[in-house]
Amino acid sequence: MILNMVLIAHRGGTDKYPELTIDAARHSLEHGADYVEMDIRFTKDGVPVISHDDDALKLFGNSALIADLTAEQFVALNYVSDPSRRPHTLEEVLASGVGPILFHIKEGGEQLARILAFIRIHRYEEKVVMGVMSGLDAKDVKMFDERIRVLAFMPSKDQALEFIDSGADIIRLWEEWVNEELVRFVQQSGKQVWIMAGSSAKGTTGYTSPEQILSWKQMGVNGVLVDKIEETKVLL
Repeated sequence: MILNMVLIAHRGGTDKYPELTIDAARHSLEHGADYVEMDIRFTKDGVPVISHDDDALKLFGNSALIADLTAEQFVALNYVSDPSRRPHTLEEVLASGVGPILFHIKEGGEQLARILAFIRIHRYEEKVVMGVMSGLDAKDVKMFDERIRVLAFMPSKDQALEFIDSGADIIRLWEEWVNEELVRFVQQSGKQVWIMAGSSAKGTTGYTSPEQILSWKQMGVNGVLVDKIEETKVLL
């Protein structure tokens, strides 16, 4: 059994501030999160920005695709939940010093180098986990700097070995993928297992029962991504 499961604040991990904001990240880190998760996409002019969705509709009430907005247009958006707040560029987040951060790289490949350049400029090599969706991106991060930890946001549970061989330090499993055999396989390969609570298909991503989280702790799971950090911290 893992005595201390790592808690990762999914999209900021609190409803006290708009999701994916620096204030949300700081709040969760101050209230028990070990990492905050943020998603990275690119604007029309190639600037890495913090956005989970590929469009601005849900959070900002604008149907434009992030890839069709310039960085200037993106940071001028206002949150629907709090119009006084605006979204961030990656550089703004790194300049704030907030961390540690798990970055979910939504658009890797050739664009990964731009993200890594900012990581180096702001000396975040040991304050970040790079969450990638391909084995090639995992290899590229490790080639850039071996100190940077890599998490595999695997598209399929059958890809664990591929990402392990590519140098990933952590394997992310969806809740519905979890079984003792797979957890044991990953950990015996020298890697950690972090679980994404809930289900994307059911619209419950980030949420699960206290009993489920405690069962994962008993199983020896290393970490869990959740939306409610304060409530989960009390459990553990």
